[in-house]
Amino acid sequence: MNSASKDKKHDKAVDMTFPASDATAHGPATGTEPPTRPSDRKAPVITREQIEQAQRGKGHKHHEDKQ
Repeated sequence: MNSASKDKKHDKAVDMTFPASDATAHGPATGTEPPTRPSDRKAPVITREQIEQAQRGKGHKHHEDKQ
């Protein structure tokens, strides 16, 4: 990529950020710290019965049967 092409790309990026005061970024993120949780983590699979129990308050560690 030649200098004129880079300048044009930079000018367009600056125009797209106006009136923000942050500088534009050209390229991928440069963070060096690992993610705080696994990137492949998925939501737990729960059954309808578990949902209904939760709605009734059963199965919760702080649930007290008041019978």
